[in-house]
Amino acid sequence: MKATEQHTNRSRQARQSSYHYRISKAVAKVAKVILIVIGAIVGLTIGWLIKKIFRGIGWIISILSALGIIYWIMNTL
Repeated sequence: MKATEQHTNRSRQARQSSYHYRISKAVAKVAKVILIVIGAIVGLTIGWLIKKIFRGIGWIISILSALGIIYWIMNTL
């Protein structure tokens, strides 16, 4: 049985759509990896900034506590 023109066109279309499907899956994987890398970089940057802010707040709290203790000692004696 010989393949008709319509049959050969359909098989070519099937291969083409399969190719596009594989390409779209590959692009999706690459996009996912890129987003994970960007997310990791942003997360680390935000974590670094928050760490710096809390370290600064810790110093401020320590200084205020020391000043409060000194003030309390000076006023109670």
